[in-house]
Amino acid sequence: MSTEHEPSEPAGAGRGIREFWQWWEREGAALASRAASGTTTELDPLTTHVAAIHPDLQWEFSPGAQTAHLLVVTAAGDPGLRAVARAWLDAAPEPDVTWGFADLRQPLPDPGAEVIEFGGHRVAFADFVAAAHRGSTSIDVAVHHPVFLDIAEDDAAGLAYLALDSFLGEELTETWIGAVTWPGEPPLDAFPLRFLGSVVRDFVAEHRDDEGNPAWMALQGSGPTGRPVLALAQVPLRQITFPGFDIHLAITIPYAEQGPDGLPTPAGLALLREREEQLAASLGAEGRIVAHQSHDGVRLVHAYAAPDPAIAARVAEVAAAWPGTQVVVTADPGWALVNHLAG
Repeated sequence: MSTEHEPSEPAGAGRGIREFWQWWEREGAALASRAASGTTTELDPLTTHVAAIHPDLQWEFSPGAQTAHLLVVTAAGDPGLRAVARAWLDAAPEPDVTWGFADLRQPLPDPGAEVIEFGGHRVAFADFVAAAHRGSTSIDVAVHHPVFLDIAEDDAAGLAYLALDSFLGEELTETWIGAVTWPGEPPLDAFPLRFLGSVVRDFVAEHRDDEGNPAWMALQGSGPTGRPVLALAQVPLRQITFPGFDIHLAITIPYAEQGPDGLPTPAGLALLREREEQLAASLGAEGRIVAHQSHDGVRLVHAYAAPDPAIAARVAEVAAAWPGTQVVVTADPGWALVNHLAG
């Protein structure tokens, strides 16, 4: 096994997370409750404790679905921080009637009723419209608001993403929305943004198996020698589906049972499936195989796992029994190493 980047605790955030929850139990929850009730605006201690975990994390309060309030600490779209935010959430206490916790921004209960002041402009969320174009694994959207004609492009981009998070929530936006544009004029096929959620949820249902897990998609291409490459990948192939898994394990397994095209024969496929089942068992709940590709007598298995060296060691121990198999471990919080298989 080779290690290109040594796995470690997410961004060294463990101490900050432990100190955050100690502070929350001691005085933070009471401070947040006073702020939520409007009796104080002094929230610097909360900002300080979140920044101690990582300075680029963001926090906010929102209404809770099962609790009065929700404290959200989010990576705000930064894939390098999603594991940190998830580690913060995993360490959270059980929610009570007052406070719940999340590491992703939640959709607003009634986003169409929101009106905000932005750069001297009144922005009514009911005036957002969108056009949606379905791809194989994601939906490209164009988001428009009349105020876009009067503000800078960077501000329009920020408002577009704010609107998507408000109507869809951060999880659906980050997982299923592909390219986002913010035209100055409404697209010809635009519809009120409040209907985008139905479009996305229908799309999600088409890409889940009967148990609600990511479906798999077959991909075909050709390698440097011109011989075919056959791949299978989960849909969507994005880190947000397993935000705590930011260590990539590339397991290269040679197979002798191949046809003239270099792809595995039925007997070869059976053996490879058996070995992948053993790899999956060694990962357990702390990792997942997300894709594999076969070409010229070699199967490359892509797995992601939590940043614990013991997990990679278990995988390497299993793979060592198979002649010629190699395991390469790389820190890859954005899942860039499987981007070519994302569809």
